Amino acid sequence: MGAKSDNSSANHLEQALAQRLGAALLPGDASFSATGLSTAAAFLCSAASQRDSGEAAITIETVSGSAADRFMRIGVINDDMPFLVDSIASTLAAQGLTIDRLVHPVLPVRRDADGVLTEILDGGAAGEKRESMVYIETRRADAKLRRALESALRTTLGDVRAAVSDWPRMQQVMAEDADSLADGEGAALLRWFKDGMLTQLGHVLRHRDGTQSGALGICRRGTKSLLGPISYERAFAWFEGKGRAKRGPLVVKSNHVSNVHRRTPLDLFIVPVFEGGKLDELSVHAGIWTSAGLAAAPTQVPRIRTQLSELMTRFGFAPQGHAGKALVHALTALPHDLLIGFDEADLERIATTMMSLVDRPRPKLALVCAPLQRHLFAFVWIPRDAMSTATRLQVQSMLVEAAGAPVLDWSTEIEGQLALIQVVLDLPEVAHVPDEAALDARLAAMLRGWADAVEAEIAASEEPSRAAALAHRYADAFPLAYRNDYGAGEAAVDIGRLRRLAGDGETGLQRGVRLHLMAGDAPEVLRLKLYQRTGALALSDVVPALENFGFRVIEDIPTELDQGKQGTIHDFLLTAPAGLEPAALMSRAEAIEAALGNVLNGTAEDDPFNRLISAVALSAGETDWLRAWYRYLRQAGLNYSVPTAVDALQNAPGVTRALVALFVARHDPRFKGDRSKAETEAQEAIRTGLTQVKAINDDRLLRQFRAVIEACLRTNAFAPAGREALAFKLDSALVPGLPKPLPWREIFVYSRRVEGIHLRSGPVARGGLRWSDRRDDFRTEILGLMKAQKVKNAVIVPAGAKGGFYPKQLPDPARDRDGWLAEGKESYKLFIRTLLSITDNIVASKVVHPGSVVIRDGEDPYFVVAADKGTATFSDTANAIAEEHDFWLDDAFASGGSKGYDHKAMGITARGAWLSVQRHFLELGVDVQSEPVRVAGCGDMSGDVFGNGMLLSQALKLVAAFDHRHIFLDPNPDPAKSWAERARMFALPRSSWEDYDPGLISQGGGVFPRSAKEIPLSPEVRAMLGIEAETIDPESLITAILKSEVDLLWFGGIGTYVKSSAENNVAVGDPANDALRIDGADVRARVIGEGANLGCTQAGRIEFALRGGRINTDFIDNSAGVDCSDNEVNIKIALAGAKRAGRLSEDDRVKLLAEMTDEVAALVLEDNRLQALALSIAEADGPKATASHLRLIETLEGAGQLDRKTEGLADGEVYARRAADGRGLTRPELAVLLSSGKLALQAAIEDSALPDDPGLADELLRAFPAPMRGKFEQDILEHRLRREIIATKLANRLVNRMGLIHPFELAEEEGASLAQVAAAFVAAERLLGMGETWQRLETAEMSETARITLFNRAAAALADHIADLLRVGGHGCTPSALVAELQSGVNDLSRDIESLFSGEVRSQSERMRAQLAAAGAPEDEAALVAKLQDLDGTVGLAKLARDSGAPAREITAAFADLGARMGLDWAQQTAARMSPSDPWERLLVNGLARDFQQMRLEFLRRRMGKNGDAAAAVAAWADQQAEGITQFRRVIARAQAAVPVAPAMLAQLASQARNLLGR
Repeated sequence: MGAKSDNSSANHLEQALAQRLGAALLPGDASFSATGLSTAAAFLCSAASQRDSGEAAITIETVSGSAADRFMRIGVINDDMPFLVDSIASTLAAQGLTIDRLVHPVLPVRRDADGVLTEILDGGAAGEKRESMVYIETRRADAKLRRALESALRTTLGDVRAAVSDWPRMQQVMAEDADSLADGEGAALLRWFKDGMLTQLGHVLRHRDGTQSGALGICRRGTKSLLGPISYERAFAWFEGKGRAKRGPLVVKSNHVSNVHRRTPLDLFIVPVFEGGKLDELSVHAGIWTSAGLAAAPTQVPRIRTQLSELMTRFGFAPQGHAGKALVHALTALPHDLLIGFDEADLERIATTMMSLVDRPRPKLALVCAPLQRHLFAFVWIPRDAMSTATRLQVQSMLVEAAGAPVLDWSTEIEGQLALIQVVLDLPEVAHVPDEAALDARLAAMLRGWADAVEAEIAASEEPSRAAALAHRYADAFPLAYRNDYGAGEAAVDIGRLRRLAGDGETGLQRGVRLHLMAGDAPEVLRLKLYQRTGALALSDVVPALENFGFRVIEDIPTELDQGKQGTIHDFLLTAPAGLEPAALMSRAEAIEAALGNVLNGTAEDDPFNRLISAVALSAGETDWLRAWYRYLRQAGLNYSVPTAVDALQNAPGVTRALVALFVARHDPRFKGDRSKAETEAQEAIRTGLTQVKAINDDRLLRQFRAVIEACLRTNAFAPAGREALAFKLDSALVPGLPKPLPWREIFVYSRRVEGIHLRSGPVARGGLRWSDRRDDFRTEILGLMKAQKVKNAVIVPAGAKGGFYPKQLPDPARDRDGWLAEGKESYKLFIRTLLSITDNIVASKVVHPGSVVIRDGEDPYFVVAADKGTATFSDTANAIAEEHDFWLDDAFASGGSKGYDHKAMGITARGAWLSVQRHFLELGVDVQSEPVRVAGCGDMSGDVFGNGMLLSQALKLVAAFDHRHIFLDPNPDPAKSWAERARMFALPRSSWEDYDPGLISQGGGVFPRSAKEIPLSPEVRAMLGIEAETIDPESLITAILKSEVDLLWFGGIGTYVKSSAENNVAVGDPANDALRIDGADVRARVIGEGANLGCTQAGRIEFALRGGRINTDFIDNSAGVDCSDNEVNIKIALAGAKRAGRLSEDDRVKLLAEMTDEVAALVLEDNRLQALALSIAEADGPKATASHLRLIETLEGAGQLDRKTEGLADGEVYARRAADGRGLTRPELAVLLSSGKLALQAAIEDSALPDDPGLADELLRAFPAPMRGKFEQDILEHRLRREIIATKLANRLVNRMGLIHPFELAEEEGASLAQVAAAFVAAERLLGMGETWQRLETAEMSETARITLFNRAAAALADHIADLLRVGGHGCTPSALVAELQSGVNDLSRDIESLFSGEVRSQSERMRAQLAAAGAPEDEAALVAKLQDLDGTVGLAKLARDSGAPAREITAAFADLGARMGLDWAQQTAARMSPSDPWERLLVNGLARDFQQMRLEFLRRRMGKNGDAAAAVAAWADQQAEGITQFRRVIARAQAAVPVAPAMLAQLASQARNLLGR
């Protein structure tokens, strides 16, 4: 029998099915492999395992495996019936799937009551039910397509079943309708169709009321309607009108495509049904012509045969004649399914047209409107040689455009030399039938001679000869497909665009673009043509750019002209950005094309901001502004991404346009109208728009954009320079959320080539320009450097500034080092040019603002740059730019150039830092110049700071060093030999540690590349570093070096290597060295020298110092570099006047600068030496000064001159706990106070009249080298920065000599300004000859402890004199006036002071001498400092002597007598000796010391009168107040007996004494 299905032998069915599948293969089909056949049979058997009666079973499965073995298979099980295979195949094709294998066995099977397959029968199996089992293999499809395919197959199989099932009934109905027709030919036509010429698929009766009945075949499946309501109404009207005589059938095409047999529009045959002579309903037959019907001779087709006969008769054609045969041939060639519906006139026109074209092929077009105006049939004849798919598509496009109707169906036929394109267009309900003659003309033009057509189109805009030349050059290069798709007119436009582009070796734009629309495209589609003269175009370059403009790319149609030799045209089909119509974009095509062209030519940014050009209708320039502001905000810490920012701007187009309007109103120099009104309107529009913004992030972003615009003081956006790069000068305080410290001003530079920032902490500020490698946060890097520069610049005139730029188009330095350097230099030049474009100049001593820039911040001409990381050799470049701009600073603009001071040659930065190192070791009792010191460091000998630093002492033992390339280890170096080798390397033009002579490296050492995976460690190195591992990776080795137990850790390279244990690496901001970095607590070096910037974080320094390490800060140690640069700038500014006046030639100027090199270095190094000494003096006060230091911090904070958090200073509780533990502020913390205090003093002096004191001219002159002070004295005195220079020098000397505390406490004690304190300091120095005192204290041989003690005591004594000067000067006298007034009296008293001592004063003086001697001070220097204390009061006495006219000696004697009588000398000396830690108590006792003196002076002034006898006045008063004096002395005695004496006691004594003296 056959295979049966049961649980024990389920595979029997599969085996049987495998045999049938193999047998069903057709000749030529690829055979199955054994495995393939069995798996196919198993799959099909599974698909057939269960099927309900009357339903199809469909299974789809994807097969995985190698690329060749991956496919999808489909199993379709159905009752055997006609049309199955071709219907299934056409359904797959409609889904875009190609059939790779199709096997179709028809098998006799048996199923049980549940439809389960039980048996496949053998042989013929007569009487058994047969099933069609279709097995198909095709390419794999995704899940979505698989679902769609299954649904389509079920629909198709349902239609097949319905059509087959109802076939007999549909045959019967068609026969009945044929019998009902009065028109014999119409009836014959239906019978002809019934007899096998039509595949009948459906039938329905349509009633006048719109209802339907009698549905058969596909018409009973679902609610499908063969025609629309209007078409049915027209059909009824047709039968009641022009069709009444014929009464059917009416033949039309349906829009529904057949799923059965062949996918083609259904043919409908409509027969009227009359009841009682009235048209009641329509009988509609649906089907498709069979192949036999389509191929039948026209003489055999009813109705067509009649029309043929009529035409023969009308024209008199003989059937066997040429014309008769031609007519028959024409009707044979034309599609019967279309002709059958034509009336006689249309048939005649089409047939005769074709007859005329057969012998003489030429372009011709004819149109026929179908009955009911449902369709438009187009017949287009074309010479065979012109026929192509592109031509056909071009014709279809023309027809679609003209008719405004889509293509329903099309076909082509080629016979002989003539091609026929037949197109069926689906007309809308309100149809527009195009002009046939016009379309025929267009067809002729389309296909005429191409070159001639192109020339004619070009000639419309060019002179004839030029048009002919262009057509000759380009026309033939266009391929046929292009010609058919676009035509000559489009080619002429494209040629015009290509001509504008540059070819190989030519300058100019390489690419061009054009937006255009094309007939037949969907409403939301527009096109963009991209033109390129030479080279290939990568879609990966173009598609993202288009998407950034908001377009979505659907398709790219490339056209190469002469294989690309004459250019390439890409036509991109695009969908418009959401919410935008193509027509709206076309209205702005020129702006969009220009912007997109710039992007594709690499001259503009390619990012989502470009979406604003298309979506918000901004110009490319306006979009650039927003892009630049976003980049600035991103640098400032804004964390939103570009897409987020663009979305915010796009979602609020009104706000975005108002932001642009606000910027224009504020900064466009060509703005016409009322700026204030325009600003107000823009602000109001922004406020109104923001109320509509719902998203918090969008609101914040938009407000930040507004803040940047409001903070903008200047911009070159409207100046010519802005086309190269944009610059925005900002008031940083107006930008919310900026990290601290806030710059005074900043300039952000933006372009596609470079971005950069320049931060200034004051109007007159300087600092280097850094080539940054931090693309996204260079502002953070530069802000940190500006902060360091600010405090570093305390020793120079300008405040701190720093600039940084990031080149955005650098080549890979590993492949093109020279190109990398060249691009970096060009970026540097662009950065500087852009900065200068918004900077004031000075011409003829007058400030001149830059052109085309609106000034919103007043005059601001001071702008200098300097070398920094990456720009050390660029100073001449910067100065050349300054010269091009005729900038007033000339080559003072960038110090260190070929006509300036070469820092590396001078070694100035390293020498300055080395002074700090010497100071540290001196206080440790080590002379680094003669005693061996073990050093580890960061850098190499080719570097300025490291190389120069490691040559400053021949006693150094450099045991380890590293840079970015190598690690150097020398466990036990010979100091002399290693110094000589380092000197040799330093002299090389370029070197690395690999150049070190290996023969000079001690045992166990070596040079190792950082690229190595592991480095072997010798026993000597392991002992030196204190590690046990025998091998180690480079990063860990560097970490070990940083932790090694050495004397000095010297930072001379780039990077931050020490942080605090409380910091994380992210906060450090140097990710390149995260793996190497250590904590300050882990540093075992005794001293850290920071020759380079940012070697340690401030918190890391403090942590190291708290554990006993010696360290300052980078801005203290390496300030010599900036100091040298500032000296150079100031010198060049002074000499510029002489040069312009012709008093100094350029050669002589250069020679003079060179001659002064050593003196400039001496001036600079003196500043470094004094700062290091000042820190030691401040540190010596230890914990007892903590309260005063805290008071200073509070004072500076209150004045906005210090940010505790930014500068790394702790809160008061931390310092209080530290003081309780016996520790004061560390040197790094004191360094911050030192610099901040100097800057506060400098600012106060600049804001006062003090620098204008003519008597301070010598202060100004001493700031310049001696060779300048003679010949160029007047130039120095007229220096543009004379006030700033004087203020800087005075502020530095005041803090260096008086310490951190005295100047600020004096201001509080005496209620004076800092400038008045400075003025009194200058006067005190001059009155007391302090220059010699300072010199002797610095140069005399003694221990550093004794030296610091002497300086401390001298400062305290001088503070008393300053307080006296503040009192006698009335806070208003200039130093020179005070000195002139008091110098004589002070000199007199100074000479005779010892003879004028009272006993108490003498005792106090002797005690001080003894204390100083005990501290190790030399006797002479101790006496010098003690005398300063002895002279306390001389200022008041000298002033009184001058005012009264009495001799100073007599007044002093009376002063001393009065003190002795009352015991006031003891009280004054006791108050002077007190040094309480509490700042308020300090103010109290200092004030009391002054009061005990001042009350006596006031007494003498009152009592002695003009030219009176002071001694007599005292004696007379004493006699009168004898009892009161006696009582007061008893109070004094009680106070003297108290231990200790409290400030409150002294305050009470002062009150009683003042009362007594007032009697």
